Amino acid sequence: MLLDMTIANFKSVKSAQTISFEAVKDNRFPESKVVPVNEKLKLIKTAAIVGPNGAGKSSFVRALEALKGIICAPEESENPLQILSGTAFAYSEEKGMPATIILRVLIERDEETGEPTIAQYTLVADREKIFEESLYHIIGRSKKLMFERKLDESALLLDDAELTYSYRWGKMYRGEKKRLVNKVDEKHVFLSASAMKGSETTTKLYGWMNESLHLLPMGVSNISEKYLITQLTEHPDWVQQLINFLWSVDITDIRDIRVKDDRLIFIHTNVTQHYASYFSLESLSLRRLCLMGVAFFESFTKHKTLIVDDFGMLLHPNVLCHIVEIFEASNTGYGSQMLVVDCNPSLLKPGLLRRDGIYFAEKNSESATVYFSLANFKYSRSNDKTQTQYMNGAFGALPILSEFFFVAENTDKEE
Repeated sequence: MLLDMTIANFKSVKSAQTISFEAVKDNRFPESKVVPVNEKLKLIKTAAIVGPNGAGKSSFVRALEALKGIICAPEESENPLQILSGTAFAYSEEKGMPATIILRVLIERDEETGEPTIAQYTLVADREKIFEESLYHIIGRSKKLMFERKLDESALLLDDAELTYSYRWGKMYRGEKKRLVNKVDEKHVFLSASAMKGSETTTKLYGWMNESLHLLPMGVSNISEKYLITQLTEHPDWVQQLINFLWSVDITDIRDIRVKDDRLIFIHTNVTQHYASYFSLESLSLRRLCLMGVAFFESFTKHKTLIVDDFGMLLHPNVLCHIVEIFEASNTGYGSQMLVVDCNPSLLKPGLLRRDGIYFAEKNSESATVYFSLANFKYSRSNDKTQTQYMNGAFGALPILSEFFFVAENTDKEE
C-alpha cells in the first residue's frame, strides 16, 4: 500500500511537495475509511487532489507514471529516463536540474517482530542520467539501508568522461552486487536490474510498482479496450457485475457485453428492440465508467493502488460521488487504495472522503504548485459546510476569473 510520495523539481512542482495516505489521529474522522496496519499506522482508502485547471494537480500523477515507466521498462530499453523529457520545473533559474521522487510503500510485515516493513525508494534523475538512487526499509523506528548509488560528480566536470557511481550496501541486502554494478549504466535503475535477478530485497517493491500500481488510462484508446477484454475474459462473471455497476448509475439499457474478434460489443435493449455497438463507438463517459468499474472489481480481489486523473471527466457530480461510495463500501478484503484527481467540488461532499485524504493544489507566487491538506483547517462535524466554504474561497485553490471579450479585426467595409 502507498504511504506517501514526495516530488521536487518536477513539471509544475518546484520545492518538495508530499501527498500522503497516512491517516491523522482525529476521532472526528470515520474509521470505516481507513485500513489499520497496526495501532499507530492507518492508511486512507480514498484520497483526492482538488484544485483549479492548470494548478498542477496532475503533476503528482505524471510523477508516479514516470517512476513506474522507468522502473518497469523492459531490459532492452535504451533509455527509460527519456520519459522525464520536459518534466523539470519550467520556471527554474537553473535549467537542467534533476527531478526528485521519493516513494514510501508498505510491502510486507517483518517476520521477527510482526512490524510493517516500509520501503522508501528515492530517485534523482534527469532524462540523461541518474544522480542518486537508494532503497531503505523502515521497520518500526529502525531505518535500514538496503542499497545506495550516487553519481561521482568529479566525472561531470570532464567532457566525455565515463560516468561512475559509488555504492553503499546494507547488511540486510540480499541479491547480486558486484556483477550487477558493472552492468547497470547511468540510464537504468539498479532496483529493476536487481529485481530481475531475483533479489529478495528489491523484488517486493518492484512487484508493487509493476502489478499493484494501476494508473487508469482516459478510456479513449485501444489500451482501455484491451484491458477490459483481458479482465472480462479471465473473469466471465464480471460481465454481469459490470452491467449491474452501470445500472447503479442509471445506465439501464445494456443487457449484455460480449467479446468477439478482439472487440468489445455492447448489447443495448429496450422493451421491444435491441442493437449491438462496439466499445469504440460508445460515449466516452460510458467507456470511462466501464474502465473504472472493472478496475474496481480487480481492486476488490487483489491489492491495488488505483490512480485516476480527471476522475470526474464527463461524469455527473452525483455519479462521481456514487462511484466513490461504491469503492469505499466494497473495498473491504484487500485494503486497496484510490487516488482521484479532479477540479469538481463534489468531492468535498460531507462524509464522502476523510478530510485528511483531501489535498488542494494551487500555484504560488513563483507559479509553482503547492499541495496542502484540508485537515489543516478547522471544522465542525455537526455543521460541515466544506463545499460552501471552498466555493466561497475559504481554502484557496480556486480559479481567479476575469472578464474576456473577443476583439474582431477592424475591417473597413464600403457602403
